Formats: sequence, C-alpha cells, structure tokens
Amino acid sequence: MPNVCYSLVKRPNPLKKNAPKKFYAVVQKSGNMSYEKLKEDISFSTTCTPGEVSLIIETLLRYIREGLKAGQSVYLDKFGQFRLSFSSKGVESAKDFNTDLIHGIRVVFHPCKDLKPERKNIVFEKKATVTEQKALLKAQLNGGDSNTGGNTGGNTGGDKPGDESMG
Repeated sequence: MPNVCYSLVKRPNPLKKNAPKKFYAVVQKSGNMSYEKLKEDISFSTTCTPGEVSLIIETLLRYIREGLKAGQSVYLDKFGQFRLSFSSKGVESAKDFNTDLIHGIRVVFHPCKDLKPERKNIVFEKKATVTEQKALLKAQLNGGDSNTGGNTGGNTGGDKPGDESMG
C-alpha cells in the first residue's frame, strides 16, 4: 500500500492570535491520477471498454450538473453528495439586492462514509516541504554541504529538517 506523505508547517492559531505558532501536518500529494488512467483501471477491472467507461462518467457528470443547476443536492450512494454554494456582496436593504451580487459559485462535495479511508488503514510518511527541497537542491547545485556524501561516521543527530524524505 502506498504511503500518504506529509510535511510540517509552522502556523499561528487563528483563534488565539497571541499564542505561539505550532507545527501542523500538511498533506504532500504524490501526484495526480489522470482521467485516462482512471478509465483504464476501471476498464481493466470490469467488462467495460475505456470508451464505455468514459461515456458513463461523462453522462454522470452531465446529470450532476443538471441537478445542481436545478438547485438540487445530488446524492450518490457509496460516493457522496454534491451541492452548490456561493457568496454574495452585502447590501443595506433587501430590496437593494440583485443576483448580480452573487459570486464565487462552487460545487461542494461531501464524501460518504464508505469513501473516506479509515485512519488505521493509512501509512503516513514525513517528507520535506517544497521550500526545504528547493533549499537542499540549491545547496547541492552550489556545492554546499548537502549531507549526500555517504556515511561520515555515524548518527550525530544533526539531521536537517526533511532530510529523511530525500533518501
């Protein structure tokens, strides 16, 4: 089973502005699954061709869009619920409001319980942040101390943040 990678980011507590910053885990995605790969994988595990899988997915999306445009929440068993959400500019009086003030229309997806992976079935792996990776690469390119010269006589406990993910 592939690991879910994370890095640590120091952030302030938005509810306690004066509290000291703390480190929080942030997901580091390992890549993207393309539409083509998804179609091939579904096709491989069913009797459908990739074209049939594509037709089914595109038809499903069309009907989800139609339901959302009709103001409906679209619920798919064992998958989740789609609904619209938006923001608007505020006005002093209700009679001053018009639909041109609505903006930020988005689709909100709430996965069902069956789609959410259980914590006990996920293996987490710490990775360097993008900033740490760039700094390490820059140090390596500039001939700086990048700690990649092999075994230097044992563990001194002086690992740089994120080094464990680079090897």
